[in-house]
Amino acid sequence: MHLNPAQARVVAAREKRLLVLAGAGTGKTATSVHWVADLIRNGAPRSSILMITFTRKAASEMAHRVERLISNVPKRGNHDTLTVGTYHAVASILLRQSAEGFGLLNGRFTTIDESEAQSIWKSALKQCSVDSKSPLFSPGKLHSNYSLVRNTCADLEARLADTFGGNYMDQAVRVVRNYEELKRSANVVDYDDLLVLWAQRMARDPEYAAKLRARWPYVLVDEMQDNNQLNQLILDGLNPEHLLVVGDANQSIYGFRGSDVSLIVDFPRKHQGAQILRLEDNYRSGQAILDLANDIVSKEEAALTLRSAKGSEAVLDYRMYLTPQDEANGLVAWVKEGVLAGRKPKEYAVLARSSRFLTILEIALNYHQVPYKKYGGQTLADSAEVKDFISFLRVVHNPHDRIAMLRALTQFPGIGEGTAAKAILAHQNGLFDEGVWPGAAADLPVWLREIRKAPNLGQMGLMLQERIRPLILANYAKEAEERLGTINALVNSMEKMDGDLVTFLDGFAIDRKTDEFHPDNAITVSTIHSAKGLEWDNVWLIGAGSTQMPHPRAQFEKDLAEERRLLYVAVTRARSHLVISFPSENERRQGQTACRMLPNNAPWRYCKAESGIVRSPMMMGRR
Repeated sequence: MHLNPAQARVVAAREKRLLVLAGAGTGKTATSVHWVADLIRNGAPRSSILMITFTRKAASEMAHRVERLISNVPKRGNHDTLTVGTYHAVASILLRQSAEGFGLLNGRFTTIDESEAQSIWKSALKQCSVDSKSPLFSPGKLHSNYSLVRNTCADLEARLADTFGGNYMDQAVRVVRNYEELKRSANVVDYDDLLVLWAQRMARDPEYAAKLRARWPYVLVDEMQDNNQLNQLILDGLNPEHLLVVGDANQSIYGFRGSDVSLIVDFPRKHQGAQILRLEDNYRSGQAILDLANDIVSKEEAALTLRSAKGSEAVLDYRMYLTPQDEANGLVAWVKEGVLAGRKPKEYAVLARSSRFLTILEIALNYHQVPYKKYGGQTLADSAEVKDFISFLRVVHNPHDRIAMLRALTQFPGIGEGTAAKAILAHQNGLFDEGVWPGAAADLPVWLREIRKAPNLGQMGLMLQERIRPLILANYAKEAEERLGTINALVNSMEKMDGDLVTFLDGFAIDRKTDEFHPDNAITVSTIHSAKGLEWDNVWLIGAGSTQMPHPRAQFEKDLAEERRLLYVAVTRARSHLVISFPSENERRQGQTACRMLPNNAPWRYCKAESGIVRSPMMMGRR
């Protein structure tokens, strides 16, 4: 790879503390691996270098790229190998090497996943005699709060009191202590333990910290903007002779997980005399897209000015629709027009601030049978409440669909699978037979027949929504509002559809696993958080309205700054064509204007609802 002058300066740098501010698409990874390769070419053993990144995929890619660059440099023995991995992967290696020194029984400990951790939380709750009606009785909530405390190095008692109330704080602390005791007695560690035990050992055992310092005099940290306070404790404990951190403060978007943008912003203040280098030549996007990105974060302390190194043109398109359904239909038409013009679906991505803004879009994609792969949250068709809803409609369409009827019956309180199966067996001539149905579902055949007689798809949806509401409230008490919101969005879209029940059900019957189609045949649908690090030729950001972005809960400047960075990340995913849209009436039928983080002079144009969308045989299945 040919390095540009800014990248070459990084590769040649040998300061004790080096900060590389690398903007989106500026060749950050290539520059990092060249810096490591240059160290090795100039005499540093492979084994003297530790490279830390945040995903196993990134770690694997970086390791392979370094090895390709130094393939002609002989190793200094069998143990002369790079250490490349996530914080957790490196910690796991260290704990295996001397488990007793970390307070574990032996090196045969097990690392448990989140579901297994929740089982231990349940045992801890039981041993502490916590009543099932207590606000503490939520293993998931306990686990997430305790994890956040550990990763942010926050005060445990303050967090528990804030979450569960002061009256329950002492009991919550006892549950946490019991959880820890249960793990240790079983010789297991959870995901957070890997880092906590590493940081704690270096703090209490200076000799061990010095040993690691001698082992890795060169440490490179990728994606520094995603570090949290626990990560920083580990870096402080390592305190290597040479530390290179690489990142972009403008892409720090995981504050809700505990990442702390101040760790990269304040790096020069913490390390007086640190060298600061910038990578601002962007090899991904046209300048029009970069101009918008620069404008969004122009007031941030660590803002970079991205310049297009491609010299290519870019298209920016600002669209306003009346409703989210119109917005979704406009997007479907946009993709189809592109495919008919010869572009591949894989060149298209749809991004949104929140997974819930993708619900109506998914309905439209299902309805028009457009294959897609979703990142961030469940797909609409996989959500439990939608499966529940669809099961009733499947029986309406096909009175002999016993599988759908089994799911429909078990939604009624007090009816289990055994009771439901016996009832279905007793109605072999058709599931609309009145006969004798289990108590709570006695009227089910009546309202299935009523729904079947509805004049159109929209009326079917409205009637079923009214019937299923009490079941959603009973079965999903803690998440009822969110799940009812999904059903409401589904029914609103059904009201605007011209097709019949068969067409609607066929859309949900398509298997959307992308490995089932040719990989070119699916578009990407993603939350912005899940799209970080990815890029596409054509990107559409939906839901860019004033009640949708920034998030309504973002009231303080710290939160608003992260919302601006989130928008920056979305914009910089596009190579050549970026569409930004919003509905003037949001999914809750509230009026809204454009997102205030976008330029005031953005040329918004009103787009009418799409109708008569042309179907592309390349993308669509038979209906």
